[in-house]
Amino acid sequence: MAHAINAPADTRPAEFDARLMNYFPHLKRLAGRLSNNKTEQEDLFQDSIAYVLSHWTSFRPDGGFYNWITLCMRHVAQNGRRKSQLRSRHMPTVSDERAMAAVMTPPNQTDAVSLNETLAALDPGRSGDVVMMRAMGETLDVIGTKYGIGKERVRQIEEKERNRLRAA
Repeated sequence: MAHAINAPADTRPAEFDARLMNYFPHLKRLAGRLSNNKTEQEDLFQDSIAYVLSHWTSFRPDGGFYNWITLCMRHVAQNGRRKSQLRSRHMPTVSDERAMAAVMTPPNQTDAVSLNETLAALDPGRSGDVVMMRAMGETLDVIGTKYGIGKERVRQIEEKERNRLRAA
């Protein structure tokens, strides 16, 4: 009797589901051995169950159920690794400044002119310094300590200078 892969779930025998549920502990242990952490383990387990249930018609009753579900999980794990390798080959990720440099769009002439005009329009005194230090990532505390003022006053100075620049 030939079965179609991905046959409707309502045609799947209840004993198949019961048999699969009996092997859940085995599949969870195997998922732990085939994955790197708890999240990957749970994902692999869930994906494997979904795969087994959607491909139940490919199981041959004369074959070993334990071996078949183990092979199914190994297949799902291998596909996951293959996808991850392809993704990393075509979309490399680096967790430092080189990553930002690799994905940044270089500024065009209009951007450069706009930046130069904004920098030239900055107040040459404390207000301009505050905006520049904030743009460079300095905290309100550090700037306040440098000028002997509080965080709120630094925030007010920055806001006032930014508003003046926007209006200009």
